[in-house]
Amino acid sequence: MMKFTHVLLQVFMISCLLLAAGESVSAQSGIYGGGPIYKNRSYAINELRNSGYTYVVVWTIHIDASGNFNFNAEFPLVQNGTYIGGNSYPNFVDDMARLKSAPTTINRLEFCLSAWGSSTFTNVKNLIAAQGTGSTSILYKNFQALRNTFPMVDAIGFDDESAYDVSSATALAVMLGNLGFKVSLVPYTNSGYWTSVATNTNNQRPGTVDRIDLQCYAGGAGNSPCNWNFGTIPVYAGLWDAEKSTTQVQNQLNTWKNSCGARIKGGFMWLYDDIDNSSQTAAYATAIRNVFGGGTLSTAAVTFYRDCNYGGLAISLPTGDYTLARLQSFGIRNDDISSLNVNSGYSTRLYQNDNFGGTSLALTASNSCLVAAGWNDVASSLIVRAGSGARTAEEVSIQKSALPVRSAKGFLLYPNPAAGELKFQADEDLSGARIQIFDLSGRLVMTARNMANRLDISRLHTGVYTIVFNNNGSMITRQFVKQ
Repeated sequence: MMKFTHVLLQVFMISCLLLAAGESVSAQSGIYGGGPIYKNRSYAINELRNSGYTYVVVWTIHIDASGNFNFNAEFPLVQNGTYIGGNSYPNFVDDMARLKSAPTTINRLEFCLSAWGSSTFTNVKNLIAAQGTGSTSILYKNFQALRNTFPMVDAIGFDDESAYDVSSATALAVMLGNLGFKVSLVPYTNSGYWTSVATNTNNQRPGTVDRIDLQCYAGGAGNSPCNWNFGTIPVYAGLWDAEKSTTQVQNQLNTWKNSCGARIKGGFMWLYDDIDNSSQTAAYATAIRNVFGGGTLSTAAVTFYRDCNYGGLAISLPTGDYTLARLQSFGIRNDDISSLNVNSGYSTRLYQNDNFGGTSLALTASNSCLVAAGWNDVASSLIVRAGSGARTAEEVSIQKSALPVRSAKGFLLYPNPAAGELKFQADEDLSGARIQIFDLSGRLVMTARNMANRLDISRLHTGVYTIVFNNNGSMITRQFVKQ
């Protein structure tokens, strides 16, 4: 029978809070960029990753009268619900994922929508009037295709500079929120329109509009973030490298911060295209960071590869817990890991199911191909830890808790030995009980929730295991043999 070390629950809770605090990030400095990001990928991706900016806005998508998406009037992006941008730039999708791959300072990616002189938002207004925003509308289909292709893109920015129709802009924002995007607003004038869109959207779908990128350059050169009130939505003030030096940017942002610090949370630069492949890219990021902080490089703990032998898309992750949704936000798709490189001093645990469920595989060393271990294209969630004991906080809490271990009345585990499935029954209700399986060395090999009093163990290797049920404040343990 397993022996469990007793620890104070309060100590564990404090540890969890410290871990969560260490993993939190806030985007405080951004940059807008267009053509160089996809045309000059040989240097642009790494330059941005190491620049010090915490968010990048890839500019910009235009929507035509038929609802088709085009990027910068340079290449078609999405048509009739299908992503076609890869025909022009085959590396575009993977490069967007690489922007978030550690080591990097970037923790948020956006696509911008429209620009000065674009009819995008007029076309959106007409399309919504004709088709709405339901699942059969062309806008829904095309944005869903964009979401499915670019799960690492966190938000869509609204740069409406002509239509100013509150109803259709709100409807579009709510639809995007339902698809999993956040929405940034990018105003330079007409404050009443923008505050209405923000308020109406968040009233219908709270939290969808989560930032304001205020243009304080060109046509918005007279703007001050102190004069734009979006309530609790943070405002980021934008300046243009063609109008201000790095020193002027830092001084201006510092003045605004001192005047209305509770309202302005950061700054952004327009335009990467002016300063790409030069020291100025990082210099402007430093100017913003000198005022607001942020921009610390993440540490690459484990690198995950799409193909065996460390091939295909490579995404490096820092320590943390990664559900399927979070993996996708870094560009790692479901069941798409074939090899991995574990840096010295770190470990990882792969889980068969989302939310750290199902069979798990702990790794403290690199693996050039997961086929032999039966784990090629299997992982749906994972954790990365410093040290060799990669486990989730909940798993640690169960193993280290002071809950009594007991024998449940009427508890039956069968068949035993078992080959593919274990079944169990008890006089008490075990619905939702947390299940853990340990091998004879005490290594956690599987976690799950009891949903139907049965458990698939087909992926376990032959051997003797201990199964632990955590239910209603106590633990039930049994041993079984996997054939």
